[in-house]
Amino acid sequence: MYLQCIEYFQQLEAEEKGWELESRTRDELDSINEGQGGASLYAKRTVILNNLYGVDIDEGAVEICKLRLWLSMVADIEDEPNEVEPLPNIDFNVRQGNSLIGQLDTGIESNEDGDSDLDSWEIKTRFEDVKEAIKKHKEAETSVGAQKWRKEAEGRIEEHRDKFDEILQREFQDAGFDDITIKEIREWSPFHWPLEFADVFERGGFDVFIGNPPWDMLYANRDDFFIRYDEQFRTYPSEEKDGVMENLLSSPEVAWAWEDYKESMETQADFFTQGDVYKLQSPVVGGRTMPTKNELSALFLERVFRLSRDGVKVSLLLPGTIFGGVMGKDLRMHLLDHTDVENLIGFENKGIFEAIDDRYRFAILTFEYGGKTSALRGIFNQRDMDIVYRIENEAVNIPRDVLVSYSPEGGIFPSITSQIEVSVLEKVVEQPSLGEDLDETWTVDMLTKEFVESTDKDRLQTSAEEADYPVYGGKNIHQFQYDNTHTDALDGPKYWSRGMYDPVNSAQYRVREKKFNKGNLKRAIYDAFGGSKTSKSQVQFVDELLEEHRGHGLEEEDVLLDCTEYRIGIRDVSRARDERTIIATVLPKEVICLHTINTFKPFAIEPEEEHLTESPLRSPYVRRFTDQELFVATGLLNSIVFDFLMRTKVETHIVKRELLESQLPRLTDGDDWFHYIAERAARLNCYGEKFKEMRERLGGIKPAVEEQERRELQAEIDAAAFHAYGLERRDVKFVLDDFHRVGNSKLMDEMYFDLVLEKYDLVDGKGPLP
Repeated sequence: MYLQCIEYFQQLEAEEKGWELESRTRDELDSINEGQGGASLYAKRTVILNNLYGVDIDEGAVEICKLRLWLSMVADIEDEPNEVEPLPNIDFNVRQGNSLIGQLDTGIESNEDGDSDLDSWEIKTRFEDVKEAIKKHKEAETSVGAQKWRKEAEGRIEEHRDKFDEILQREFQDAGFDDITIKEIREWSPFHWPLEFADVFERGGFDVFIGNPPWDMLYANRDDFFIRYDEQFRTYPSEEKDGVMENLLSSPEVAWAWEDYKESMETQADFFTQGDVYKLQSPVVGGRTMPTKNELSALFLERVFRLSRDGVKVSLLLPGTIFGGVMGKDLRMHLLDHTDVENLIGFENKGIFEAIDDRYRFAILTFEYGGKTSALRGIFNQRDMDIVYRIENEAVNIPRDVLVSYSPEGGIFPSITSQIEVSVLEKVVEQPSLGEDLDETWTVDMLTKEFVESTDKDRLQTSAEEADYPVYGGKNIHQFQYDNTHTDALDGPKYWSRGMYDPVNSAQYRVREKKFNKGNLKRAIYDAFGGSKTSKSQVQFVDELLEEHRGHGLEEEDVLLDCTEYRIGIRDVSRARDERTIIATVLPKEVICLHTINTFKPFAIEPEEEHLTESPLRSPYVRRFTDQELFVATGLLNSIVFDFLMRTKVETHIVKRELLESQLPRLTDGDDWFHYIAERAARLNCYGEKFKEMRERLGGIKPAVEEQERRELQAEIDAAAFHAYGLERRDVKFVLDDFHRVGNSKLMDEMYFDLVLEKYDLVDGKGPLP
């Protein structure tokens, strides 16, 4: 752009219109004409010398960068090299240092008395000598002169480094490293931005940041260490590295250095975790503070936030975890609340970076610091880097509401590829999240790992003989199915177990033990009757209260098992490219579930004083779902539209947070589509002797047993779910067309998709039909 401006001005001059230019511009054109190398070299030299700065912890990378900048200028030399004026010295434009450790500015630092350690007068006077030496180094016309002023500038920087290091030392001490010395800190090459780039910070800082930060975690990397002793270490296969490493560590000097290196890396990691410098690395998700992983790219992004001021432009190449993992939640919220995100292009590594796993995802992020993002221009799942040239025409406008509401707990951005997908998600996210507590409707509490095979296998037997009930795993269920009555694709139960009368061999007895020890019932009683206002422990308070009312304390028999009531089970294994991502069914009573099935707890615990005389306690257990609500929830969970939403979130397993933060219409009696969906889901699920009781509770419904009838009913549920979400026909058509197809599908073939659309049209505008 600068070159184009110069060439335009030169054209004006050639047309004898130079009088229109400012005197400063004419002087610059005279310098170009009098100089050597032409406008291209002049423009490149000026930009490199005055506008390009960089920092890297790797000294080799710094030297390569300077060399490439220098060679780019050499390429523009038009005359004989010995006739061209010397190329500029850029040793102070590209610097070596740890950009994640060190001071960022001088206006906010204060000493123990609250006074500024580096006030504005001190900056201007103490750093004036640094700027002067750097200026003379850059302007030196001989190598001797350049070397002289480089040495002088480096010396002056070292003179001023002490104050910055002292401030950094206090930051480490505040993080719990009381004994750390400045010598130890300097081994990490801290980079003090206002000192190293004094001329830039005197003008207020940088205007643009461009970067490709490391995509690694901060840890003791043997490749980084042992390459000091063997230059080929990185290239060896893993087993060969083990041998080379063992041989090198036979030297006491190397072994000591290795331990020192590991300790140093651990200290740095703890500083990032425990200190106050980085505040966006440990988000609260689901009420729990997530432990930081010290991902270098995440630390670097937060560093850029702090280096930026309003109006600064930023463009970064970042790993996909920044936008799709819970650890990046606070970084994403900061982006939305404090920057105007311009573009976000997400890539799948399919043939782009050959040295990186093709499952890897990354993104190009551009934003202007300051302000707030109301919408961003983005597109995801790209495999062609040329999209960066087509972004204006192909990007999708994603409103802030969709970005925030899509994943309210994890703050994850949806991987959107089309504008109509935005339209669908805008309507979907208007519904309440599954985990949101609402009045006057059913609520969800999800149980994972009711019974863990690896730890409790002694309670299981592989034969139904002398057993009382099956123990289900994920392969034993499908949508609206709990056995292989209607399909050959389901396995029969792998395990069985015995009843409470045989506690040593009973899975149910083991589950009750675990629930008693976990103490949910005890906690509910403690909270309901003011236990927290006393000095008593939960055990003492509850036992004394029950002793007073019924003559004995809390016992295991007071725990009511979930399996005593019909409940929803959801298969744990879940992949976006399976025929169905979400597989839910209502389970028969008495069935215990392995960890491969997640369940919705059928009971809430709401103790009242009149309940305390019971033995065992049963009245405190209140059903979360009515019978009809149980089946409307199952129908909606199994719907195509909810599956469409979950496909954008899951990888291989159902994550509790991801499921509970996902939006589902919380239909209850009196809502449109409630009875329509509940009745059809119940007829699909309530077949066989194990659901005889439920069929009677629902008024003697007739189960659907014929394949075509079941197909029709499920299509009607899918159509009704689209209406319940408020989706229009074009939205429905998009979801059906976009839905992943598999070979040899059990249900989801083209005829089924057509049937769903037909059912949608049938009830469109008419509302639920009988």
